[in-house]
Amino acid sequence: MRTVRRVRIVWIAALSIATLFVLELIGGLPASFGADKSSATADVKITKFHLVETKDGKTVWEVWGDRGEVFDKEGIAKVMKVSNPVTVMLYSDQGKLTARSESATVNMRTKDIRLDRNVTAISEQGNSLQTQSLSWSAKDRRVFTRLPVTLIKGGLTSSGVGMEAETDLERVRFLSRVRSHVMPESAGSENKGRPSSRNGVTQ
Repeated sequence: MRTVRRVRIVWIAALSIATLFVLELIGGLPASFGADKSSATADVKITKFHLVETKDGKTVWEVWGDRGEVFDKEGIAKVMKVSNPVTVMLYSDQGKLTARSESATVNMRTKDIRLDRNVTAISEQGNSLQTQSLSWSAKDRRVFTRLPVTLIKGGLTSSGVGMEAETDLERVRFLSRVRSHVMPESAGSENKGRPSSRNGVTQ
């Protein structure tokens, strides 16, 4: 009797797993089972995603990702990291900015881009930043964030909450709580850790 009971339990478990697998394939897995509702409603799903925006024959930006999902009704594309970070290259008259993150959202109508989670960016000049969310305005060709951000420019490290910058990260405006210090190898001890004024612009 015990043997039969065990066989039935194993068979029922196997059937349940198979059912869940089929439901996942057809996009009908209930939210209580951890299914991603947004993924289930995507109009197009793409592996090895690569999207390029051009204007007047010039490349404005490029986006790479392990997986992409396009939502026609919302007019957006979501790009996700699977094993490699999402990579976004932004081009402007100031130069190229290479940004990486765990996910990105592309507005297919305005051509704006937002990168989210563990965002890093570095310009051709070697300026770099770190934050948890970074947006690109296609109209202004500028990047901005409303979250805490750290900028490294030469021997100067600056941090604050909220930032607007040109693509090369040469001209940057912090919105609040700005602090700057010169890295030890580049300055005398009298300059270490000296805070800057709020709402400052670094040049």
